[in-house]
Amino acid sequence: MDARTVFAWVLVTASVVILWLLAKPFLSWLLVTGLLAFVFTPVHRRLEDRVGTRVSAGTLSLLVVAVTLGTLLLGATVVLEQGLTLLENVSRSGVLGQTDRFLEQRLGMDVPIQLLTERGISRVTAYAGGSVSSFLSESLHAFLEFLLLVFVFYYLLKDGDQAVEWVTQITPLPPRVNDELLTSTNDMTWAILKGHVLVAFIQGAVAGIALFVTGVPEAPLLTVAMMILALVPIVGVAPILGAAVVYLSINEQLLSAAFVVVWGLTSVAVTDDYLRAMLIDRGSELHSAVIFVGILGGTYLLGPVGLFVGPLLIGFALTAIEVLGDHYDVIQRPAR
Repeated sequence: MDARTVFAWVLVTASVVILWLLAKPFLSWLLVTGLLAFVFTPVHRRLEDRVGTRVSAGTLSLLVVAVTLGTLLLGATVVLEQGLTLLENVSRSGVLGQTDRFLEQRLGMDVPIQLLTERGISRVTAYAGGSVSSFLSESLHAFLEFLLLVFVFYYLLKDGDQAVEWVTQITPLPPRVNDELLTSTNDMTWAILKGHVLVAFIQGAVAGIALFVTGVPEAPLLTVAMMILALVPIVGVAPILGAAVVYLSINEQLLSAAFVVVWGLTSVAVTDDYLRAMLIDRGSELHSAVIFVGILGGTYLLGPVGLFVGPLLIGFALTAIEVLGDHYDVIQRPAR
């Protein structure tokens, strides 16, 4: 190996390291942006034929901004309202004072729970007030990350094909291998999104119908929680539906509890089994164990984003191994 080759490899390695260090703080956001751009690309391609590439990409970017900000605002409003309602109910009910008297009667000692609670709230308030600078710093960081998401999303839609072409050009793989790898990755990604994410959201929504019908408190919030839990194989919506059955049984609403059980065993189960079969090709579906490993590993590595990105990353790794193994005789498949 001559000096020029060594220098070229050193330069390439240094460039990759620098790029990694620059992208690492925003890795989760970049992965989410790439996933969003992948999902919206078919819509963008239809729109750009009518309004142009820039207008289409800009419109979809504004749509993502509106949905994201609307969701965050709605969530913050719900949390604030529920917190204020809880504090108001506790204050009106006098439950803390009643607890003081109960413990004094049973234990023969004065346990100032109300006073301790009030002091705790005061300390939390003081700590929050003293952390304004930290809050502003985190808010600025979140704003920059969101700004990065919007701009990268726009340019991925606008110039995504050029980016894919550039990646295929710099890889040393033959064109036919690149094409098959891209095709297999595209099919695998859509299979996971439809069979894992979309079905989970629909299953959570179907399960939430039982909560609304039976009048379980906080049904909207619990429905959203079931959509997230449905992403996790084996766990699914069972914990929340089970808790709803217990709540209804304690409140002597036995018919409602029975309805939740029957609804979970019929409608929710049918949604998971048949809808998944309708939406994806069984040959391209990843095994539940593989998805579970992807969720756990992705969440541990990337945080909440790993719920979605983890299975995609492990699916891409398995797809790359299979495609490259076939072309370079690494994997010997049995003759049929």
